[in-house]
Amino acid sequence: MTAAPSEDRIEVGIVRRGDRVVRLDITARRPIGIGRLAQGKSGETIVALVPRLFALCASAQGVAAAQALAAARGISPAPALVAAQASAVLAERMIELLRGTVLLLGGGGSPALTHQLRDLMIAARPINPAAPLDDDAIARIAQELEALGLTPRALADVAACRRWLGSESLLAELHRPLVAEAEFGAAAVDPLTAADDAMIGERLIALGPSFAVRPDLAGRVPETGAFARTAHHPVVAAFGSGLFGRLLARLIEIAATPEQLRAVRSGDADAAAVVQSTRLSDGIGLAAVECARGRLYHLMVLDAEGAIRQFEILAPTEWNFHPRGPLARALVGTKLQASEADRRRVERLVAAFDPCVGFDVRFREAADA
Repeated sequence: MTAAPSEDRIEVGIVRRGDRVVRLDITARRPIGIGRLAQGKSGETIVALVPRLFALCASAQGVAAAQALAAARGISPAPALVAAQASAVLAERMIELLRGTVLLLGGGGSPALTHQLRDLMIAARPINPAAPLDDDAIARIAQELEALGLTPRALADVAACRRWLGSESLLAELHRPLVAEAEFGAAAVDPLTAADDAMIGERLIALGPSFAVRPDLAGRVPETGAFARTAHHPVVAAFGSGLFGRLLARLIEIAATPEQLRAVRSGDADAAAVVQSTRLSDGIGLAAVECARGRLYHLMVLDAEGAIRQFEILAPTEWNFHPRGPLARALVGTKLQASEADRRRVERLVAAFDPCVGFDVRFREAADA
């Protein structure tokens, strides 16, 4: 989730002793953040700029910046505006999760999937950014997902999921071979939630970029993203926290999107489950947005004249790809050979954690690390 994805790269070093992983060395090359650029600027200038800087999750980034600014000013956005923001984030989240899944499974070269993904993107594009997606747009989204075989009923429980896996859906065909990988990468899950927001806000104010690029909460490095949000779903719980369960978590969120969009539009859903903000102190606002890759934070601090004194972005990737984070917990202790087959397994697991930048996987021996 960066402003210049072509310049970014994550390197995942699998450090082995014998045939067992003893450590992960995770390094990243990131461009300079926009915090320095924002200093002294008006909030409106940065809110308008932020969505244009991000190739991925632009809507979520824009919503987070707008919410952080409003909170810093002590303004409570109108419910209609928050509903529109939540709708935009949900639609974007669905597209990003599906696109990432198709690429991970090698379906990006399928003309049928490419065509269906394009139609879904068109249906999810808001006509009026100031309002939630309308009923016709939501109906088209539901139709396109049904054509992919993704309905809430298809993944409602384990029996339904197994029937779906045996169906002729192209997505189901792509997932079937990975049932055997259900245990690969399994680890205990510690979700990042709204209960963590206050501490995160304090750390961002005090530590700024050093916390944003290597966050931890008194030694905790929780997980965020689709799997963390759906870990208690019966299908995800049944298949576990390995590679296959993580892929199913994406599908469950994708399939639930039309129902969520309808609920947001009708006012029956709490948009705060997707978009939240809080005023931490005079002139200090924190926003949290549940986007495709997880919980995205923006902190905005204003000076006495109302200009930006501090602006921090904490992306979901920084939790999931922390050297002591969820990916490390999923792999340390695993038996792996330095073979092409095991490299591909690791690459699929890394992709399932959904980094917002490109990545490389390298095997190293502990004596050489």
